[in-house]
Amino acid sequence: MIISILICLIFLSGLITVSVIYNKYDLDINRLTSTNNGVKVYSANGKDSTLYNTNRSIIEIEALPKYVLDAFIDTEDKRFYSHNGYDLKRIVKAGLVNMVNGSKSQGASTISQQLIKNTLLTNEKTYSRKIKELVLSIKMEKQFEKDEILEMYLNTIYFGSNAYGIENASKIYFNKSAKDLTINEACCLAGIIKSPLQYSPKINYENSLKRKNFVAKAMFENGSISEKDYNQVTASPIVLSEYADYDHSYEEEAIYEACSLLNISERELINRKYEIITFKDDDLQDAVIKANTDVIIPCEEKYNSNLDSLNMVISNEGKMLAYYAGSNFNLHNLRRQPASTLKPLAVYLPCIIHNILTPATPILDEEIDYSGFSPKNADNKYHGLVSTRYALSNSLNIPAVKALDYLGLNRSYDCLLDMGINIEKSDLNLSLALGSTKKGIYLKDLLSAYSILANQGVDRGISFIDKIIDPEGNIIYQHTDYQNRIFEEGDCFLINDMLKDTATQGSAKRLNSLSIPVASKTGTAYNGENNTDIYNISYTSEHTLLCWISDLKDNYLPDGMLSSIETTEINKSILSYLYSDHSPDDFKQPDNIHKLPYDIVELEENQRLISPNGIAERYIAYDYFKDDYAPESIDIDHDFIFSVAVNKAGATISFDARKSKSYSIYKKCDDQTILLDTISNQSGIVEILDENIFKYSEVSYYIEDDTSKSDEINIRPKDYLINIMNKEILDQKKKWYV
Repeated sequence: MIISILICLIFLSGLITVSVIYNKYDLDINRLTSTNNGVKVYSANGKDSTLYNTNRSIIEIEALPKYVLDAFIDTEDKRFYSHNGYDLKRIVKAGLVNMVNGSKSQGASTISQQLIKNTLLTNEKTYSRKIKELVLSIKMEKQFEKDEILEMYLNTIYFGSNAYGIENASKIYFNKSAKDLTINEACCLAGIIKSPLQYSPKINYENSLKRKNFVAKAMFENGSISEKDYNQVTASPIVLSEYADYDHSYEEEAIYEACSLLNISERELINRKYEIITFKDDDLQDAVIKANTDVIIPCEEKYNSNLDSLNMVISNEGKMLAYYAGSNFNLHNLRRQPASTLKPLAVYLPCIIHNILTPATPILDEEIDYSGFSPKNADNKYHGLVSTRYALSNSLNIPAVKALDYLGLNRSYDCLLDMGINIEKSDLNLSLALGSTKKGIYLKDLLSAYSILANQGVDRGISFIDKIIDPEGNIIYQHTDYQNRIFEEGDCFLINDMLKDTATQGSAKRLNSLSIPVASKTGTAYNGENNTDIYNISYTSEHTLLCWISDLKDNYLPDGMLSSIETTEINKSILSYLYSDHSPDDFKQPDNIHKLPYDIVELEENQRLISPNGIAERYIAYDYFKDDYAPESIDIDHDFIFSVAVNKAGATISFDARKSKSYSIYKKCDDQTILLDTISNQSGIVEILDENIFKYSEVSYYIEDDTSKSDEINIRPKDYLINIMNKEILDQKKKWYV
C-alpha cells in the first residue's frame, strides 16, 4: 500500500510538473506563420536596400515534387508523419551519446522542433531551451496538420548565403523555382541545412558534394528514389547558376558584420526585424559593378571561362563605401595567395622601419640560390644594381628575397602581425617575399593593411555599418571612429612615395593618365603551372581600393590576363569616378622626412650613399630620406694620382679619373701653357700621349678638375734622348772594346 501510494504521488507530481511546464509556454501563432521577418539594410543616403531574400518567398507544399519533400524528411526526420512533435528514440539515443561524451553536441530535433527553434527560439544549447522547444512542438502539432508544418518548415529553414526558405534558396543556388528542382538539386539543398557554413556549395564544394550523396543514400534506403536515380545523383556534380537579380553582396556583408557585432546568429538577426544603416554609397556601388562587368564579361567571352572577382572601396576613415563580389561562391571569408602585394608589407616596410633600406639604397639584382630556392624575376632577366625604389615599383622578385634575407624572417612576421595579417609560423621562409603562404590571407585583411599605409601608419579599421536600430527605434549599435597608430608616419610615407612610381612607370602605369597622386601595387599568384589570382591595390590620401580576379572553380586564369591590365583597369575606372570633379591631396610629407641629394657616382662605384661633395649637378640625384638615416657627409680624399712616363713615342700622362668630375690636362713649356685635352664622364685610369716633347729641354704637366689643381710634374725630354742614344751605342759595342 505504501509503495502504491508513493507511485501514485510520483505519477501525480509528474503530471503536475508536465502540466505546469506545458501551460508555461504559449505558442505564438503570428510569429510562427509570419513571412515578414526580414531585416532591412539601408545605404548611407537612406535608400532602402532591403535584402531580397530575408522577406521569404512562400511556396505551397502542393507545388513541390514529392522527391523534394522526401529529401528533407528522409534526412532530417524520417518518422515525421508518425510522431507527435518529438521522436523518443532519437531523444534517448542523443541523450546517451551526450552522456558518454559529456557534451550537448548531439541533438534529436524533429522537423517540428526545428521549425519552433527557427521561428520562436534562440540557438543556445541549454536543457531549458530544449524543454521549451519540445513543449511548443507538441502544441504546434495539435493545432496544425503535418503538411502545414512541413510547408512552414520548408519556407523558413536557412540555406546559407542569406537564403531563407526553399524558394529563395532555389533561386539563389540554381536560379529556378523550387517546384522545378531536380532530384540532384533537391539533395543538395537538403544537405546544406545541417550546417550551411560547412555544406554550402558556394563555400565548400567538396563537402557539399559528399553531403548531397549522403542525402541521396538516405532517400534510396527509405525507398523514396530508385537505385537508378540514386546512381545518377551520386554521379552528378552540383551545377550552380548565377543569381539574376540585383547584386546584394554589400548587404550580405553588412548582415555578417551585424551578427558579429551583436554576437547573434544570422537567423536570430533576421527574426528580430532590425534595421541596419550602412556606409554604402549607392552611386559608387553602381560604378564599381559597372567597372567590373565592363572588364569581366568580355574576358569571359574571349577566354570562354567563368571568372570570380572581388572589389572593395573604403574611405580612409575605414568606411566601406562599396563592396562587390561577382561570384557564384561566397567570398565572405575568402583566403588567397597575396603574391607580390605582400612585398611592401612583409619586406620593404620593415626594412625601412629598421633602417636597412632607403628608397635610394642599391640592391644587386643577380642570380641567387638559397639552398635550392632560386627565384626569378617575372621578365626572366637580371637588372644588375637597382635602387630599392626601382625594385619595389617594378616588383622585382630577387631584390625582395635578398632584402628579406637581410631583414630576418621574425622582423617580417612581427610587422605583418602589427597590421593584422596572420600567417603560419611555417610560412617563415624566404618565399614569403614573393607572397607565398600556406593558407593564404583574407583579402579584407590585405585591404586593411594597405589602408594603414594610406593613413600613414594609423589603423582606422574597416566597417560596413553605421548603426543598428531595433523595431522600437532604439539604436542598439553606433559606429565610433577608431584610430590606432601602428607605424611611424615617415616610414609609411617612404613606401607610399615608392608605390606612386608603380602607378606612373611601374606595373600599374595605366593609372598614370589619371594625373592624380595615387600609390598602387599589383600582384600575380602562380601555382607552378598557371596564374591563379591577379590583384591591383590602389590608394590615395582619401580612398583605398582592392580588386581581385580569379577562377575559383578551375583555379587557373587564362594566359592573357594580367594584373597590370584587367585589375588595374577596373580600379582605374573606379578612381576616375571618385575623382571626376577633384584631385586628392598628395600624401603629407612628415617633418622627419626630407628630399636630399646624393652622389650617383659614389653609389654606382662603391655602393655608398653619401652627400655630394664638389661634383657636377649631373652626377647628383635626389630622393626622400629619414633624418636619422640620411646620406652620409664624407670628404672624399681624391688627390690627383697621376704620373708621367717618357718613351720614344713621347710623354704618357696617366691619372685616376672619377666619373663625376671633368678634367683639364695642361702642358707648360717655353713660358706658355697649353691645354692638351679635357676628360669627362670617365672612371678609372686615363692615359694621354703627348708626342711633341723632344724639341723642349723642359716640360711640366698638371691637371685641374672642377674644384682643384694638382701638383706639377717636370720632365727633361732631351736628357731622355741622350740616355737612350748612349744606351744604344753601348749595346752596339763589343764587350772587349768597352
